[in-house]
Amino acid sequence: MNNSSVADICKEEGLFCSDLPSKPLPHVGTILVTGASGHVGGRLVPELLARGYKVRVMLRGTNSAYKSRWAGAEIVVADALNEKHLNTALDGIDTAYYLIHSMRLGSKSFEAADIRASVNFRKVAGEKHVKRLIYLGGLGDTRSSLSSHLCNRMEVARELRKGKTPVTVLRAAIIVGKGSASYEIMRYLVKRLPVIPFPLQARNKCQPVAIGDVIKYLVGVLEVPETVGKDFDIGGRDVLTYKELLKVLAKLLDKRTIFIPFPFLNIGLYTYLASLLTPIPNSITRCLVEGLKSEAICHDESIKEYFPFETMSFKEAVLRTMPPEKKV
Repeated sequence: MNNSSVADICKEEGLFCSDLPSKPLPHVGTILVTGASGHVGGRLVPELLARGYKVRVMLRGTNSAYKSRWAGAEIVVADALNEKHLNTALDGIDTAYYLIHSMRLGSKSFEAADIRASVNFRKVAGEKHVKRLIYLGGLGDTRSSLSSHLCNRMEVARELRKGKTPVTVLRAAIIVGKGSASYEIMRYLVKRLPVIPFPLQARNKCQPVAIGDVIKYLVGVLEVPETVGKDFDIGGRDVLTYKELLKVLAKLLDKRTIFIPFPFLNIGLYTYLASLLTPIPNSITRCLVEGLKSEAICHDESIKEYFPFETMSFKEAVLRTMPPEKKV
């Protein structure tokens, strides 16, 4: 997602945390948000600023558009693969959000890069006496064969936990919102294909979650000290198969899509075909489509003990991504 599109989307969507049960904490020092140019981080930064927090944004490259977009935020250019960069980025930080991934590097390179980045980050965070880390990872059934992407997300969580700084881990499946790679892949498939073949794995279940609910949880765990050092599954109201997700999406987009089962459809081939139809880089598409092989539903709902707000249904989350004149 480019800088201007993220800014436009944030302006269009507004803020999400007005009804969050937790309250801003006046004693919290500077908060670092990594991955701020992405789908989640780009929405988290304005939310934190609006609640009165002092925010430092970590980016891999400079861009003047960010300064005007995040008025009041400090911008630091740093790469998590470089410890010297992190020494500057994490200096004086109270809490850091770890929203980094390297899927654009492709399946052969992203795993090593992600692990190296997480090792560097927890090492420097410990040296700089950062009080806590908040990490958004992937949701998958550990009893089944997980994709390399989900295995990597879990390994990153384990690496971060090896440091001195306590880590709060949130695990989410498909995040529904403009710019979300998983959601955009589904949307483009439905928009561009009158006939969609689906593999056997599409019968697995998933619990998608709206981007607004993800942001609420990310801000909420910051403001509730009892969540320090704990793991939470986060999901929306519905549990659907991947095929059902596509059917609901097709109906909302007013597409008469025909779904044909192909029990022996190879995931690699499916990924390749999907990458031809969407603007999402093939490296990311492959990582995400491979996730079909396992179910992604919440087995632990203890997060609701702290934040009992009602999450959105899949339909509601999709409607939030559509222009008013297109909503049904």
